[in-house]
Amino acid sequence: MKEQKITEGFNEKDVAAASKSLNTASFKERFIRTDCNAADPGWKASDGQPIIDHVRNKMSRFRDKVDTVGLNQFRGGVFQKYDSGILQTISYHGLFDQVVHAARDLYHVYGPDRDNTKDWQKYYRYAWTDKGPNGIIYSTDNQIIREGKLACNSYAYSGQGSYALVGAGIFFRPMFGDSLVSIKPLVQWLTSASFTGTESAPASATASLGIYVESWNLNGSGNFVDRDFWIPVWSQNTQNYLTHVTAGGGASVSDGLTIDILAVAQRKYAIFVYAYLETSAGPQQQKNEQRFVTLDIDATVPYVVVEEKLI
Repeated sequence: MKEQKITEGFNEKDVAAASKSLNTASFKERFIRTDCNAADPGWKASDGQPIIDHVRNKMSRFRDKVDTVGLNQFRGGVFQKYDSGILQTISYHGLFDQVVHAARDLYHVYGPDRDNTKDWQKYYRYAWTDKGPNGIIYSTDNQIIREGKLACNSYAYSGQGSYALVGAGIFFRPMFGDSLVSIKPLVQWLTSASFTGTESAPASATASLGIYVESWNLNGSGNFVDRDFWIPVWSQNTQNYLTHVTAGGGASVSDGLTIDILAVAQRKYAIFVYAYLETSAGPQQQKNEQRFVTLDIDATVPYVVVEEKLI
């Protein structure tokens, strides 16, 4: 088996092209609609504090209490607390377990570029984020590329919907000619969610993890979306609590987070691994309702495996 000599790698133009393509309608067409959102109602809790701060302060205290329990040997589960009309949920997992991998022929492992070498054959090379009107991106581009950190928030009041997306990108070219390529990331994640106004119209929150792949000719022409695939890892609504809650802390091949593509030697490939949140709340039915939902995700991508199978 003779290794193909790759004379043309990836440069800053490729980084710019990959980021620009992610901002197109073809990638964003499934994003939750936000053009018909109602205005923020400015609801306040009984003590006069804005409802968004009121809920997040309670969530922060609840998270601190869960952290102090001492769950070093605890590998997965869900903690819930109902406090003054607020349902608080924390999905707890052993997020920072040691990850060990080995390299081999046709087996490429990408990870965080901690030393900022910008080596496209080994490390994450670009970051991309997007958010709706009620989205917050916590991870900076440097944190995404150099730490593999994916963290964001999405929230909604009555009559609103919003989203947030954050992800890390790598570049790939086949090493030995045309091949069937399996993309296998590991994403470890935590979620925190709260709902108010649970007695009436539904509100929902969903966290998903995905893999997006596109390619283009060596001269930069012929852009093509090879795959866009995602799996929901956590979902809850006010009509059916605790749906699709997993007890595991990492999504990988066994959870369905993998795709196969046909890769040819004369094209370049950009692979984007991302976390995506959606939140929405039904329209207000009564004047004094204070329907509000918020969802955080704190995830890491320790590595992405790209495995070639010659054809």
